[in-house]
Amino acid sequence: MNVTGDILLIFIVLGFVATAQFFRGRKLNLMIIEFTARELEAILKPKDKVYQWIGMYVGYRAVFKVLKRYLDRVEVTITLLPRQSLLYYPIALLTSRFDRVFLVYCFSRLNYREAHVIRKRYYRRRLSSVIRNYEYMNVSEITIKNTRFYLVYEDANALDKLLQLVKSLSNPSIINHVAIVPKNKTLYIAAKLKPELFSELLSRTFKLALSLT
Repeated sequence: MNVTGDILLIFIVLGFVATAQFFRGRKLNLMIIEFTARELEAILKPKDKVYQWIGMYVGYRAVFKVLKRYLDRVEVTITLLPRQSLLYYPIALLTSRFDRVFLVYCFSRLNYREAHVIRKRYYRRRLSSVIRNYEYMNVSEITIKNTRFYLVYEDANALDKLLQLVKSLSNPSIINHVAIVPKNKTLYIAAKLKPELFSELLSRTFKLALSLT
């Protein structure tokens, strides 16, 4: 009977902890979602916008029509760690590792060749499997404020613009991958989502996008 009572007590405690984690984690994720959406609209000043939820409290996708010269729209994806789940959250810390933001600036015309700046160890696979025609590009490495990046490029001018962006950030280590991809007519940014640095990241990348037009 004592063993049964102990097991029952454990389940009761776990239930209380799981419930507390759910409400606390949900509140934090909703705060991040609300904050990022507000900053996106304040900085991009879109002519139109569309949001789509991802799962429950784990992020959203959005499209903002900006219509500034050759910059047509900005596609945004925010994915958050499942803080509301006591069981899955520790697993997500090992697999997803951090909150993420993806910004894709879409142009009607983009007069640059391809260039990438990629944080070392961001991808768990070889870069040749990530970047098309990798074997035909220039490849080197650089350290920016104690963070090591791969440089993969065809266009030195495009690469220089990406490097200026990364160097301008107060914490360049939030950058996972930035790229100018002429085939898709896009400026692509994958970064760690840190609320205290989000406005800086968004304003700097938006400024870069406008300079490409």
